[in-house]
Amino acid sequence: MNRLLPLALILVLLAAFRLIGSVFPESLPNFQPLAALFFCGALIAKDWRGWAIPLAAWLVTYPAPALLEGNAGHLTAGVLIITALAFAVTFFIGKSLAGKHAAILIGGSVAAALAFHAVTNGAAWIGSPMYPKSPLGLWQSLWAGPVGSPIPSWVFLRNMTAANLLFTTIFLSARFALPRLSARPALANAR
Repeated sequence: MNRLLPLALILVLLAAFRLIGSVFPESLPNFQPLAALFFCGALIAKDWRGWAIPLAAWLVTYPAPALLEGNAGHLTAGVLIITALAFAVTFFIGKSLAGKHAAILIGGSVAAALAFHAVTNGAAWIGSPMYPKSPLGLWQSLWAGPVGSPIPSWVFLRNMTAANLLFTTIFLSARFALPRLSARPALANAR
């Protein structure tokens, strides 16, 4: 039971922030702990759980916000594949920084947010007719967003970067500050 508590807390945090972002899409778009979970999963877990837990959390929590926001178009195979690719890049940035100093890890969380933004918005530039296929169109995709959009792309980048910084700090602080839960000391004390 004690081993499931951190995972349950992460899933509750993830679901809560995704739903809050869906309820307030204009003030908190993209402010959620999922990318930090992929990044920290790569840093903390040495086995398959480092990617399986974030992947499961994403698959469980992804549909609700898209449906709440009326963006069923975000549930297409292409969007899911590009998002999965962006999370894979985030995971591998974390994997490449495993064992590094805390300041480098925090910087890595910013790099992961930038990479995620570049992959997803770059794909939008390539695949969407809303953007001219020129350097200016790429810039528009990465910074301004589509013409007439109420929220520019940089807001999504800002919020993802802030969320990555906050949640990476929380996850790493919890990982290194909390004592490890183990059944062994309890068994030793029982003798």
